[in-house]
Amino acid sequence: MRKIFLGLAVLVSTSSAFKVEPVIDNSLKAGCIECHFVYQAEFLPKRSWEKMFEAKELKNHFGKKVILSKGLREKFLDYYLAEASDSKNTKYRRKINNSISKHKTILRVSKVPYIKSKHEDLDEEMFLENAKVKSYANCKACHKVDKGEFDEDEVKVPNWSKGFFSGWSKD
Repeated sequence: MRKIFLGLAVLVSTSSAFKVEPVIDNSLKAGCIECHFVYQAEFLPKRSWEKMFEAKELKNHFGKKVILSKGLREKFLDYYLAEASDSKNTKYRRKINNSISKHKTILRVSKVPYIKSKHEDLDEEMFLENAKVKSYANCKACHKVDKGEFDEDEVKVPNWSKGFFSGWSKD
């Protein structure tokens, strides 16, 4: 009995709760919501956000032209630079920053090595072939992004179930 209890204690103490501050500014949400939710700044370093909001990048923002007023662009940059992964020293920001080469400027949150590593054991069918998910970038399909909750124990993948010992299975 003692071994089981100690095993559970270790399991609970190594659980990785991942929570970031949700974006609550409605003007920021309105600038992105047509195509995707507003990603929290903690997922990328300052250099990535600076590049993403360059005029050239906004003309071809992942295949779409984004038009932002100068004031809204500056508001986005103020938020992203103040809250970027390399703006504060927290556990998850360090993990994100340490996973990105200092010589790379990643523009897709789904390409951050730390975030990729958190999804690598999941079947592509759960994302790309799942009509309710469709993409690795659709975080809100499985995570509580409006609450800033990305804890792996709280993930709910549409059309899939997670067993304690058996892992993921299709419903």
